[in-house]
Amino acid sequence: MSARSAGSSRLMSRAFELARAVRGTTSPNPAVGAVVARGSQIVGEGATQPPGGAHAEAMALRQAGDLAHGATLYVTLEPCDHYGRTPPCTEAIIESGIARVVVAVGDPDLRVSGRGLEQLREAGIEVSLGDGAAEGAAHYEAYVHHRRTGRPFVTAKFAASLDGRIASTSGDSRWISGPQTLRWAHQNRPLFDAMLVGVETIIVDNPQLTARPERWSGPVPQPLRVI
Repeated sequence: MSARSAGSSRLMSRAFELARAVRGTTSPNPAVGAVVARGSQIVGEGATQPPGGAHAEAMALRQAGDLAHGATLYVTLEPCDHYGRTPPCTEAIIESGIARVVVAVGDPDLRVSGRGLEQLREAGIEVSLGDGAAEGAAHYEAYVHHRRTGRPFVTAKFAASLDGRIASTSGDSRWISGPQTLRWAHQNRPLFDAMLVGVETIIVDNPQLTARPERWSGPVPQPLRVI
């Protein structure tokens, strides 16, 4: 691996760190991280803000200021090129004077797919796609599934006893999930938009259906409760 490739991978990894830090807070937008760098020096960072707030690219460019001119932007997902609640990220990138954009994953959203990258290229910006693609595939698995199929990405969690039972024969409320599984569930619940249980679970267990992670920075996002 060349020195440039190693540096690029490190900076893209940092962009994914920023993206992971805001998971669960950006829906319906995907969690994106962005880094502006001059050589190996980071001069601006940003992540997607809650709905209606700035996108990751805009946050990073704002922090970089004039240092963005001639610099490289590393971003985990293809920049948008359309107006929504916020202006297109491609416009902000072009206006900033960024010389090169490195993107991990193309956006499957038909409003963006490929057009964001093409607009940057037409403006004379060097564009590279695929650095961090493996990490991006895992990070955006649910987002890509929804955009391509129109269906929600569903994760099923259930517990069973050693003899294959999921409830007691008497119908009493009893824990089957172990402590490790419960910790995993609460740590991951904030990453989902909704949590679905059957009415019998409500009647028998009267669960809180809330996310109570042991480790979380900032307010904990709570999924919609569906019965």
